[in-house]
Amino acid sequence: MKVPSGPRDRLDRVFKPRSVAFYGASNDPLTMGTGQLANLILQGYQGAIYPVHPTEQTVLGLPAYPDIEHVPETPDLVVMVLPTGIVARLLDDCGRAGVRAAVVVSGGFREVGGRGVELERELAEVVERHGIALIGPNCIGVSNFHVGLNTTYFPYQQEPGGVTIISQSGTYSCHVYGFTRKLGVRLSHTVSVGNSLATDLADCIRYFADDPETRVIALYIEGIPEGEKFMEAARYAVARKPVVALYVGGTGAGARAGMSHTGAMAGDDDIYSGMLRQAGILRAYTIEEMLDWSWALETQTPPRGRRTCVLTNSGGPGASMADTCVRAGLEVPVLSDGLQEKLRVHLPFTAASVNPVDITFHMNIKDIYDRLPRLLLESGEIDGIVMYGAFGSMLFRMMQEAMGERVQYPVERVAPIILEMVQRFTGLPGEYGMPIVMSSFWGRDDEALEYMSDHGIPVYPSPERAVMAMAALYHRGTVLDKAVD
Repeated sequence: MKVPSGPRDRLDRVFKPRSVAFYGASNDPLTMGTGQLANLILQGYQGAIYPVHPTEQTVLGLPAYPDIEHVPETPDLVVMVLPTGIVARLLDDCGRAGVRAAVVVSGGFREVGGRGVELERELAEVVERHGIALIGPNCIGVSNFHVGLNTTYFPYQQEPGGVTIISQSGTYSCHVYGFTRKLGVRLSHTVSVGNSLATDLADCIRYFADDPETRVIALYIEGIPEGEKFMEAARYAVARKPVVALYVGGTGAGARAGMSHTGAMAGDDDIYSGMLRQAGILRAYTIEEMLDWSWALETQTPPRGRRTCVLTNSGGPGASMADTCVRAGLEVPVLSDGLQEKLRVHLPFTAASVNPVDITFHMNIKDIYDRLPRLLLESGEIDGIVMYGAFGSMLFRMMQEAMGERVQYPVERVAPIILEMVQRFTGLPGEYGMPIVMSSFWGRDDEALEYMSDHGIPVYPSPERAVMAMAALYHRGTVLDKAVD
C-alpha cells in the first residue's frame, strides 16, 4: 500500500523539527538506537529531545519517558529504532497523540518478504490514518546539519555545506561522512529513504529543490518504481539546481542486491541512463564521482564553453589532465601567440606556454596564484582552468624538520605570504565568473590547499578527478543553455 506524501510543511517537521522523541535508545552503548541518539546529542541539536523507554529513568543523561503520553509536549518528530513487530502499534499511539512526522529505522518489513510484507501493510495503515510524514522503514535516518540534526549512527564532523544526499542506501547517506571530511565536501542534509513507504526519492527531490540551503542534490538510486513521478520531480529540481545521480542495479548482480536491500526494483541500465539524461541529471558511476562532481557544482560557476586551460607545475599531471579533458568532451586549445608572450614574462625559460601551461619549477607565489591565472582568465581564450601543483608551506616544514640545523628554510616568513596569495586566489572564480578546479597529491594536509577547499575551490587527489569535475560543470552549463533555448 503506497501512502501519498504530505505537503511541504509536514516534511519540514522531519528535517526542521523543533523537538524529537526517540524510541529505541538506552544506556547500553552497543545498541544501534543508543548510538543514533548519541549522535543527535553530539551534533548540537538545539531542540528538545525526549527519549522514550519503558523502564529507564534517564537515557544518556536525558530524562526518559515510559510512553508518548508522558512526553511533556507533542514532538514534531519521532525516531524509532525498535523491534519490527511493535513499530506499527507504537506509531499508532504517537499518531493519536498528535505526532505527524516519523523516521522508522527498523528493518524487517517488505524487504525480507513473508511476514514482513504484512507488517509493512499495517504500518502503512497507521501512517494513512494519522496523516504522518514517514521516512523509512528500513532506513538509517535523516540529517540537517544546519540545525544540528543527525539521527544516523555516524558522527558528522564538518561545518554544514550545500550538498544534500538523498539515498536508497543507508551507507551512502551516512557512512560517507568520513570520506567527505577527508575530501573537503560539506553536506547540507542527508536522507535514507529505505523502503519508501510514504516518502520516496521523488518526494525528497521536490522538497530539496526548494530548500535554500541545498545547492546541489546528490542521488543514490537502486530503482524507480514510479517513473513519471520521478521525472516530474527531477525536471523541477534540475531547473533550480544541479542534480547528480549514482544509479546501481543495471546489471543482474546489482539488481539482486537492490531487491534484497530495500526491495527496490531495478531497471535496464540504458533505460535509466536515458531517463537521467532527459531530466538533465548528471549520471555518476562511482561514489567518488558523485561527491566530486557535487562539490564542484556547489562551489563553482559552470563554464561558458568547453575551452579549458591546464595550468601545472609538472609535465606528467599536465599531460594526464590534457588527455582527460579531450576524452571528457572538453577542449584544450592552443593559446594565441600574444597570450603566450604575456605568459612567458612570468615563466622560467624551461616552461611551456602553449597549453598546457607548464610552469615547471617556479617559486614565485604571486605568479602562480595571481599573475598567471589572471592573464588566462582575462584573455577571452578560455572558459575555465584546471590546475595541478599548488602548495603552501607544508613541504618546507617537512624539509626543515628533516634537515634540522643544517639548513634554514624561511617557513615562518613565507607561510603568511603564501596564505595571503591563496586568499586572493580563491576569489578569482567569483571575480571573473569562470571556474577553477585544483588537483594536488598533498590535499588537506597542506594549509594552503585546506584553505582553498574550505573557501570555494575544490582540490581533488588526482589530476583526472579534477578534470572530470570540470566536465561536470560543463555538463551543467549545457543543461542551463538548453533551458534558456
